[in-house]
Amino acid sequence: MKKIVLSLSVIALIASCTPKTKVDSMAGVYHLEKQVINDGAKDFTYLAADGRNQIKIYTPESYFYITMTNDTSVGFGVGSYTINDEKVVETNIFNSGSLDSANTATLEISNKSDKGYTQFIDALMMRGTSYKLTEEYSTVASSGTSALDGVWHQIKNIEINGTDSTDRTYNEYKVFHGGHFMWAARVLQDTANNGFSNVIGHGSFTLADNALTENLEMSSMKGITGKYNIILSFNGTDEFTQKSADSTSKVVGYKTYKKISK
Repeated sequence: MKKIVLSLSVIALIASCTPKTKVDSMAGVYHLEKQVINDGAKDFTYLAADGRNQIKIYTPESYFYITMTNDTSVGFGVGSYTINDEKVVETNIFNSGSLDSANTATLEISNKSDKGYTQFIDALMMRGTSYKLTEEYSTVASSGTSALDGVWHQIKNIEINGTDSTDRTYNEYKVFHGGHFMWAARVLQDTANNGFSNVIGHGSFTLADNALTENLEMSSMKGITGKYNIILSFNGTDEFTQKSADSTSKVVGYKTYKKISK
């Protein structure tokens, strides 16, 4: 069976799982360890150890996940969520499949502890076939809070080279939580053929006053991992602009983000 990168665009949802766990909070950073897809006749198992790298962050009101496999397949999903006992209902605002189309997913949570949790979806429709999906996540250590915590949407991206100014705005969402950050975007890669690509990234960060340091540890874009020093300016609590400079090309970039509210 061909590797599958899952997105909310293909999920039709009714969930049931035992044992059930009453969930008080999902906030945290998690790493997918095991994924089992059942087509009604057979289980197909994928492990993190085999190259499926999926990270999920829950803020108090939003969720954000990114996926990358060894064959460079990319997936992501961003949205809000609510908790009803052992069920988590996720409402999509942006994902790698249907992009801005609205979808709702109901997950049943079991084995929730400080070490992680299991989520189960009973009916996941893909290409006319119904699958059952079970995912096991481990908790990733997180630290502290910051003024950046939450999910943000890029609303402006300006590059300045000498006296020239170019609008580079693209559809990007970004999350900060517990010392971790992730981003997912739809980027124009081929201007001649209007070709777009889905790209993702994840890493750790620190914020001291208006100085943001990002250590990009994983990305679907080659050659961009590493440490970035960024200067922030806040416009209230729900908007900020980050300034970065390329010492080689002399290009200065200004990205502005607006916070996503539930």
